[in-house]
Amino acid sequence: MPLVRIEVSDFKSYRGHQVIGPFKNFTSVIGPNGAGKSNLMDAISFVLGVKSAQLRSSQLKDLVYRGRRLARGSQVGSEAQDEEEEEGEGEGTAKKAWVLAVYEDADGKEWTFQRTISINGASEYKLNDRVVPYSTYNNALIGHNILVKAKNFLVFQGDVEAVASQSPKDLSRLIDQISGSLELAGEYERAKEAQERATENATFNFTKRRGIAGEIKQYKEQKGEAERFEALCQERDELILHRILFKLYHIQEALATHAQDIKSHNRALAGLRQEQQEREAELDTARAEQARARTDVMQKEKRIKRAEKALEAKRPALVELEAQITHSTRKRDNARKIMEQVERDATKQREKVRSLKRDLEVVQKAADEAQEAQRIASQNNLQLSEESLEEYRRLKAQASILAVEERQSLEALRRDEKTSARALTQLKEKHEHLTSKVAKLEEDEAAQRQKRAELEEKVKQLNEDLNKARQELENQRTERVRIDQLEKQINEKLMDVHHKLLQAGVDKQETEREVRLKETLANLQRLFPGVRGRVIDLCKPTQRKYETAVSTVLGRNVDAIVVDEEKTAIDCIEYLRNQRAGQATFIPLDTIQVKPINDKFRSFAKGARLAVDVIQHDPAVERAIHHACGNALICDTLEIARFICYEKSQEVKAVTLEGTVIHKSGLMTGGRSTRESGRRWDEKDVQGLQRVRDKLMADMAELMKGRPRGKVDDILLAEITRLEPSLTIARDDLSACKLRLNGIKDEIKHVREEIRRLNPELRAAQTAYNTLKERMDSLSTVIHEAEDEVFADFCERIGVDNIREYEERQLKVAQEESVARLQFDTQIARLTHQIQFEEQQLNTTEERLTTLQNTIDTEEANLARYDETKQTLKEEIDEAEQAIEELREEHKELVEALEEKNKKVEQAKKVASKAAKAVDQVLKEIATKNDEIEKLGLERSALYRRCRLEEIKLPLIAGNLKNVPMEENLREEVAMDVDEDEEGTQRPKRVPDYGIEVDFDSLDEEEREADVNEKLAEFDESIAKLNGDIERMAPNMKAMDRLDDVEAKLVETEKEAEKARKESKTAREQFNDVKKRRCELFNKAYNHISERIDQVYKDLTKGKSAPMGGVAYLTLEDSEEPYTAGVKYHAMPPMKRFRDMEQLSGGEKTIAALALLFAIHSYQPSPFFVLDEVDAALDNTNVAKIANYIRSHASDTFQFIVISLKGSLYERSNSLVGIYRDQDVNSSRTVTLDLNQYAE
Repeated sequence: MPLVRIEVSDFKSYRGHQVIGPFKNFTSVIGPNGAGKSNLMDAISFVLGVKSAQLRSSQLKDLVYRGRRLARGSQVGSEAQDEEEEEGEGEGTAKKAWVLAVYEDADGKEWTFQRTISINGASEYKLNDRVVPYSTYNNALIGHNILVKAKNFLVFQGDVEAVASQSPKDLSRLIDQISGSLELAGEYERAKEAQERATENATFNFTKRRGIAGEIKQYKEQKGEAERFEALCQERDELILHRILFKLYHIQEALATHAQDIKSHNRALAGLRQEQQEREAELDTARAEQARARTDVMQKEKRIKRAEKALEAKRPALVELEAQITHSTRKRDNARKIMEQVERDATKQREKVRSLKRDLEVVQKAADEAQEAQRIASQNNLQLSEESLEEYRRLKAQASILAVEERQSLEALRRDEKTSARALTQLKEKHEHLTSKVAKLEEDEAAQRQKRAELEEKVKQLNEDLNKARQELENQRTERVRIDQLEKQINEKLMDVHHKLLQAGVDKQETEREVRLKETLANLQRLFPGVRGRVIDLCKPTQRKYETAVSTVLGRNVDAIVVDEEKTAIDCIEYLRNQRAGQATFIPLDTIQVKPINDKFRSFAKGARLAVDVIQHDPAVERAIHHACGNALICDTLEIARFICYEKSQEVKAVTLEGTVIHKSGLMTGGRSTRESGRRWDEKDVQGLQRVRDKLMADMAELMKGRPRGKVDDILLAEITRLEPSLTIARDDLSACKLRLNGIKDEIKHVREEIRRLNPELRAAQTAYNTLKERMDSLSTVIHEAEDEVFADFCERIGVDNIREYEERQLKVAQEESVARLQFDTQIARLTHQIQFEEQQLNTTEERLTTLQNTIDTEEANLARYDETKQTLKEEIDEAEQAIEELREEHKELVEALEEKNKKVEQAKKVASKAAKAVDQVLKEIATKNDEIEKLGLERSALYRRCRLEEIKLPLIAGNLKNVPMEENLREEVAMDVDEDEEGTQRPKRVPDYGIEVDFDSLDEEEREADVNEKLAEFDESIAKLNGDIERMAPNMKAMDRLDDVEAKLVETEKEAEKARKESKTAREQFNDVKKRRCELFNKAYNHISERIDQVYKDLTKGKSAPMGGVAYLTLEDSEEPYTAGVKYHAMPPMKRFRDMEQLSGGEKTIAALALLFAIHSYQPSPFFVLDEVDAALDNTNVAKIANYIRSHASDTFQFIVISLKGSLYERSNSLVGIYRDQDVNSSRTVTLDLNQYAE
C-alpha cells in the first residue's frame, strides 16, 4: 500500500486535525455532494506540491479553513445553503493549514510528506518531520516516481473530458511532458537558434568572399580600359586642334573676300539712288490725277443712290395698288357668281308660288262644284209622309222580333267587325303614313345630297382661296427673309470692305514692316544655323476651329523666333541692332525655363483640353511651344471656362474658341484680335476692294427693288382673316349636313324595317276582317229575308226593292256631304299657308339680289379708279428709271476714266518699285556681306575663347589668347561703323583680331584648297566617332588603387569565412545531439504508450457481445521531430466502424480517454493513482468494466484511489472512505470501511 493515510489540519472544509485512511490497493471515496470529496483530492494534490491554481483556489491562503460553528438551535432551513461554499462569513481562528501524507515504498519503509500553508501565503515543506526546501521535497517525490509537473498520479474531475476532446498538438505536448523531453525544449531551442545564426554567418562570409573575388576581376579589366581611354582622348584632342586651325584659316580667307565684294557694290549704288528719286516723283503725279478721278466717280454714285431711293419710294404704292385691284376683282367675281345662283333660286321660287296658286283655284272650284252637286242630290232623295214614317217604325219594331238569335249574333259580329275594322284601318293608316314618310324622307335625302354637294364645292373653293392667300403670304415672307439675309450678308461684306479700305494705309505699312522682318529672318537663318523660325511658322492647330484660340494663347509669342542656343540669340540681337532691322523676341531652346505640363487638366472637364494638345509641331521645338502655351486650356464655351476658373478655383489661363480669355488672376479679356497675320496690301488690292464695294452696292439696289411691301402682307392677312371663319362655317355646315343626311338614311332604313314588320300584321287583320264580313253576310241574308216579308207591302208602296235600299240612300247622302266638305276645307287651308311661306322666301331672295348688285356696282367703280391711279404711277416710275439709266451711263464713263488713271498709277508704281528693288538688292548684298563678316568675326572670337577655356594649345606666331575676353561683349568685339558715307554707300565692317596671328604651317596644301563644309564634316565625323567610343567606355580611373585594397580585403575575408565554417559545424553537432536525446525520450514514451493503448482499450471495452473489445492506436504527424507536431489518437468501439473522436458518444469518449490515461500512466507509473469522478459520464455497464479493470490492476505496487458516486464501482473496491458534513462543527468528517472482511 504505497499511500497509507492522509492527515489534514484546517485544510479547506476539514476543521481541526483529522486522519483519513488507511487506504487499500483499491480504495473508493464516497459521500454526498458538497461533503468534501474533492477537497480530499485537493489535499492529496496539495501535499504532493501541485500549484494552488489547480486546487480550485486563486492563492494558497484560500486553502486555510475559515468556517464557523453553527448553533444547535439553528433552523433546518440553513442546511439548504450551498454545500460547495468553502468560504463563509464567520469567525475562523485557524492561522495555518497543513496536510501530511504517509507513504510506504516497495521496501516497506515509511515516508512522511508534510506541506504547511499560513494565511499570509507562506509555505513550508517537511520530509520525515524535517523541514526541507521544495527542491529536496520534489526530488524525494521524483525518487518514488511521483512527477508533480506531469501529474502522473492523479486525474482531476473534468480531466477525462479534456483528454477526450484535446487536439493532436495537445496530446503530443502531454507525451512530451510525460517522457521528460519537454525539459530539453529550452536547450533544444537555444541550440537550434545557435545553429541558424552560425549557418547564416557562414553563408554571409562565403557570399562576401565571392563578391570580393568578382571585384578583383572587374578592377583588372577596368585598368586596361582606362589605359585605352587615355589614348583615345589624346587622339581626339589632336583632331580638335587640327579642326580649329582649319576653320580659322578659312575664316581669315573669307573675311578678305567679303571686304573686297562690298567695295565693288558701293560703286554701283550711287547711280541707282538717283534713278529711284525720279521714278517716285512720277508716281506722286499719277496718284494726284487718280484721286481727282475717284472723287468724280463717288459724287456720281451719290446722285444715282438718291435717284434710286426716290424710285424705291414709289414702287410700294404700285404694289399696294395692284393688290387692291386683285382684291376688288375677286370680290366682284364672287358677287356675280353668287348672284347667278340666287337668281336661279328666285326663278324656282316664283314658279312654285304660281303653281300653288293654280292648285288653290282648282281646289276652290272643285269644292264649289261638290257643294252644288250635294244640294241637287238631296233634292232628289225620297221623302216619306208622317204616316209612312209611323208605319216604317211599326214595321221596324215588328221585324226586330223576328230572327232574334241571328240578330244577336249579327250584333256581336258587328261589334267584332267594328273592332277589326278599326284595327285594320289603323294598320292601313300606319302603313300609308310610313309609306308617305319614306317618300318624304327620300325627298329630304335628295335635297340634303344636293346641299352637301354645294357645301363641298363651297368648302373646296374657300380652301383653295385660303391656301392661295397663305401661299402668297408665305412667298412674300420667304422672299422678304431671303432678301433680308442677302442684305445682311451684303452689309457685312460692305462693312468688311470699308474697314479694309480704311485700314489699307496702316496695313500697308504693317505689311511692309513684316516683309522686312521676314527678309531679316531669312538672313538670320542663313547666317546662323541655329535659327529655326517664328513660333507661328513652326506650329499649326490640329483643326481650323482652334485657330483663334491658339493665336490668343500664343499672344506676344506668335512672332517670337526660336533658336537652339542662347549664344545664337545674342548673335541675332546684335545683328538686328547693327542692321537697324527692328526688334524681335528670341526663345533659346537650351536655357528657356519650361514648367512641366499638369496632366490633370487633360481630362479635367468635358469640352476643355490643353493648348499644347491641339497644336502640331516638330518635336525639336517642343520646349518652345510648351513655354509659349504653358498649362493654358482651350474651352469650347465661356461657361466651361468659367466652371474651371471660378467654380473649381483653378489658377490656369482659359481661352474660348472665340478668343475670350480668363487669366490666372481671374481677369477676363474679350473681343477679337486686330492681328491679321500674313495679309498683304498694295494699290491693286485697294482697287479690287473698290470694285467689290461697287458690285455690292449694285446688288443691294437690286434687292431693294424686289423687296415685298408691308401693305401687301396686310391685304393678304385681311383676306386670310375673312376666309378662315368662312371656311370654318362652311365646314361646320357641311358636317351638320352630313350628320342630317346620315340621320335621314338611318330613319329611312328604320321606317322600311317598320313597314316590313307591319305587312304580315296587315295581311292577318285583312283576313280576319274578311272572315267576319262573310259570317255577317250569311246572318244578314237570314235577317233580310225576315225583314223583306214584313216590309214587302211597304216597299212596294214607296217604290223600292227592299227596306234596306231606302235606309242606305238616306244615310249615304249625309255621310258623303260631310266627307266632301272636310276634304276640300283641308286642302284649301294647306295651299293657303304654303303660298304665304313661299312668298316670304321669294321676298328674301329678291332683297339679297339687290344687295349683291350694289356690291358689284361698287367694286366696278373702285376698279376704274384703281386703274387710273396705277397708270399715273407707272408713268412716274418709267420717268425715274430713265433718269437713273442716264446717270449710270455718265457713271460708267467716269469709271472708265478712273480705270485709265489707275493703269497709269500702276505703271508708275511698277517702274518706281523696280528702281527701289534695285537699290534694295544692292543694299541687301552689302548687308549680307557685312553680316557674313560679322558672323565670321564672331566665329573666330568663339574659337579663340574655346581654346582659352578648354586650354587647347593653339600654335601662334604673335599675340596671346589671354587678350581674348572670357565674356562675350558684342559692342566691343564688333565695331558699330554701319553709317552711310556722303555718296550713300557703306563701308565693310571691321572685326577685332586681338593682336593674334595663328601659325597655319601644320595645314598642307590639300587642306587649304579643300571644300570647307565637306572637310569640317569629315573632322566632325571623326571627332564624333572618337567621342562615341570614349562615352561608351566610361572607364574607372581609380581602378589601380581599388585593386590593391580589394586584394588585401580578400585575405581578411577568407580568415573570417574559415572561422564561421568551424562555428557552424560545432553548432550543428550540438543541435543534433540535443535533438537526438529529445527524440529518444519522446519516442521511448510514445512507443510504450502506443504499444499499451490497444490492450488497455480492449480490456476496457470487451464484454460478452464483443469478447475481443475495441481497437485503439496512435499515429505521429511528424516522425522526424514528433514533439513539434501532433499525435493523433484513434479509437474504434466494438462492433462499430471507424469514426473520428468527435463523432463518438459521451460514454465512448470517456472510455477512450481513460484508456489513454491508463496507457500514459503505465509509462513511469507512480505508486498510486487518484481518480476524481471519472465515471460520471458512463452507464452501469461501462462503470462495471472500469471497476473490473481497476480491481484487476490494483496491487501493493499500484494503488487506486477513486472518488465516485456509482455503486457498481465502489462496491468492487477493497475499502471505502466515507465523507460527510458535520453540521454541528461545520466541517467535513470521514469514516473508513474495509471491504475485504466481506465476501465477494
